Amino acid sequence: MTRTLKQFLALCVLLLIGNGASAATCEPAHRFETLTPGVLSVAAWVFPPYSIPGPDNQLSGVDGEIIKLIAARECLQIKATVVDPAAVIQSVIARRADVAIGDWYRTAARNKVLGLSAPLYLDMMGIISAQGLSTPAQLEGKRVGTVQGYLWQADLQKLLGSQLVLYPNPVAMAQDLMAGRLEAAVDSYAVAMASQGKGAYPGQVVKVAEADARVQATLQPGQVAFPYSQRNSALGEALSANIQALHASGEIARILQQFGLSAEAAQVGEARLVP
Repeated sequence: MTRTLKQFLALCVLLLIGNGASAATCEPAHRFETLTPGVLSVAAWVFPPYSIPGPDNQLSGVDGEIIKLIAARECLQIKATVVDPAAVIQSVIARRADVAIGDWYRTAARNKVLGLSAPLYLDMMGIISAQGLSTPAQLEGKRVGTVQGYLWQADLQKLLGSQLVLYPNPVAMAQDLMAGRLEAAVDSYAVAMASQGKGAYPGQVVKVAEADARVQATLQPGQVAFPYSQRNSALGEALSANIQALHASGEIARILQQFGLSAEAAQVGEARLVP
């Protein structure tokens, strides 16, 4: 064996030892169990700009970037599973995933069956129309669509009655709006803006809904959280502590801006639940 080859092999050994030492010295910020040791299982759905899953366990979007930072702080790898929206929450309840991402509100009903982390950001109600409507009052007498289960659904049903059409997802609603079967649609302002930036809603105007006491979501925008199993309180405590640290460092505000959203949405206030 030549001297050069010996030196090369010695260098390889040193690099391997160094890399192993670096991996071994990762100290998690908190102690808790996950479904698979060393792995954070994440249930996700495709919902830009909040949840943007990709191949090979890749995650992006606002929620995706935040959960990646938390996983790194806790020395965990991420295993992402992409499912339909209706299956995301059920994946956590059935303990097929540790945590869910994708703009999930802190609601009283959800809090009965799930743990909910500290709030990540605020999600404002938006109105999409050709006329540039911006108030709930302007929706009265018009055929309006929204997605079933959204924060403002119950209040809009009281306000609009049979003129409110419910959809299983934003795509079906957008199709009817562009086909003229709706006069306006109500969606997350950030989601509508992100969709329009990719070519959706041509000729439509997206506005933040102005305050109206009849629609509570216009007064108190929904706080978004990471749902987790109620049986894993230690995970919930770790999620919340990490979220608070990321708020304090400005990371969450930076991530919001990275995806074209206002940094003000990171000003979540005290944690609360909506009805």
